[in-house]
Amino acid sequence: MSFKEFQQRRQLEAAASSPVPAPAPPPAPTAPAPTEPMDDAPTESSGAAAPTTWRVKGKRGVLVREAVSLDSALVGELPHGALVELFDEASAVVSARLRIVAPVDGWVTARLLEPVARQQPVGPSTGPPPAPPPDAYAWVANLEVPAAYEGPALGGGAVDGAFIDAALIHLRSQKLLDRRSVLLILAQTRQLLAAESTVVDLAIPAAAPHYTVCGDVHGQFYDLLNIFEMNGLPSAANPYVFNGDMVDRGSFSFEVAISLFMLKARDSSAVHLNRGNHETRTMAKFYGFEGEILHKYDRAVLDLFHECFCLLPLGCVIERRVIVVHGGCPSTDDVTLDDIRAIDRDDEPPEIGVFCDLLWSDPQPLDGRTPSRRGVGLSFGPDVTRAFLAKNDLGLLIRSHEVRENGYEVEHGGALITIFSAPNYCDAVGNKGALIHLGRDLAPKFTTFEAVPHPPVRPMAYSAFAQFT
Repeated sequence: MSFKEFQQRRQLEAAASSPVPAPAPPPAPTAPAPTEPMDDAPTESSGAAAPTTWRVKGKRGVLVREAVSLDSALVGELPHGALVELFDEASAVVSARLRIVAPVDGWVTARLLEPVARQQPVGPSTGPPPAPPPDAYAWVANLEVPAAYEGPALGGGAVDGAFIDAALIHLRSQKLLDRRSVLLILAQTRQLLAAESTVVDLAIPAAAPHYTVCGDVHGQFYDLLNIFEMNGLPSAANPYVFNGDMVDRGSFSFEVAISLFMLKARDSSAVHLNRGNHETRTMAKFYGFEGEILHKYDRAVLDLFHECFCLLPLGCVIERRVIVVHGGCPSTDDVTLDDIRAIDRDDEPPEIGVFCDLLWSDPQPLDGRTPSRRGVGLSFGPDVTRAFLAKNDLGLLIRSHEVRENGYEVEHGGALITIFSAPNYCDAVGNKGALIHLGRDLAPKFTTFEAVPHPPVRPMAYSAFAQFT
């Protein structure tokens, strides 16, 4: 069996391992896990069929079409949007329903299967998603902290500075927080994020000299702690923007995400969190976050993390002139900030459209737009950046999403900056990390830093590809 066939088998096992109830009607397709620079996975081929529901057997944990041998390609020529039912061969009981989310009809690989979770919302939302009822998470407060637990715990449920200081020390020593405290932090963060708009307008506080903008952290917890040691913890006098991709790749993604969430829970105005393409179920399934949370906690914790991820804003605008989004410009020139504000973000991102573009797109040196090497989103040139900024009366676009040798790069004639805050990405790239200070004059000032040592847990240790790394 070839490497790719074996890789497909592993991916299919991961896709089949989490039964999900089947709603009706099924939702619209969500974005696949596209090829990133360090990936080695097939994408697509040709072929088409009419939408239908296919029933397939789960043989030894592997999803295959009934007529396809385990030792073959392990994929079927299934149409875009088709439903796949996984059932137990002995009892014929359906245990999961999956949706094909390939961008075109044709041959389907495991990474283009996504559990059918719920109904796709209809129509755009003109305001922030509704907050849950006040007692929606009352059950969390009633959980008990194990008697054997030795570490900081949220007694009354409020996150304060003393808890954060103790929790960061506890996490640094590779000790987990108690499950009750984790769920309380997640519940509080969810409610805070639900009250925010899809695009958040930020002003530099009177007590602060600047905003600090950080790019991808990607589960590199000890580098995040280094940022805080260099630049200070978030506060009213030291506000931060974290521009997505806090999780995956690095094997301390839980520690990164829970730290940023508890800092936001303490002072929401001091920490703004944008969504990245890795704050999604599909990417988390394959690039480590899902496996890490299931190893360290359980599915209830994972699901609440994903509820928070779906509520992360898609961008922010600082002092009405600087827009910060994870990916980049939309695929058409007519998109306004109001169009982005109207997106109902409380879902997994679709495979095309503005929502997808904001998470996935990349800059290119030549004018115009071209298909992305990632298989989703687009590459956009300096003329596209200038047009988007001019249409929306903006002066600068800050984005992340790509590693840069020095941690940042000023591109498109100064109209665009890429910022990346995970030094020595995946313990392999050798790049610096960087952050940006934006003062009242909105002139970016850069700080670069090297990677710091971390415990001997390799990147991607919890991913679907762990045995190949």
